[in-house]
Amino acid sequence: MNLLLPSLCALGLAACSVSLAQVQQPATPPDPAEQQATEVSDADIQKFAEIYVDVETTRAQLTEELNAAEEPVPAEEAQVRLQEELVATIEEHGWSVDRYNRVATAISNDPEKRDKTVELINKMVSG
Repeated sequence: MNLLLPSLCALGLAACSVSLAQVQQPATPPDPAEQQATEVSDADIQKFAEIYVDVETTRAQLTEELNAAEEPVPAEEAQVRLQEELVATIEEHGWSVDRYNRVATAISNDPEKRDKTVELINKMVSG
């Protein structure tokens, strides 16, 4: 599984970004400054990796909990609960979902930053 983790994490960066982007309420179009490439520091990469691990842990725990429920949970209800939990997890780290998504996109678009992030996530997961 350790060999698969880098690939899963790289794919997960984009997947998590997309699913969390759906949580946000429709907003006004971003201003041109926001559309420019997000600068990502080493501290941002470290923080993102920490949040990512927590988000994936939360996702796994909630999925397990929902699957173990005696009464089936409607899919829409499960999705809403999952999104709320993931947003709360990100915000507990002091970041907004928007910031998390912008950093995720910047990392995904930069092979060097992506590799560094995957390496940090692997270290955190493997203990």
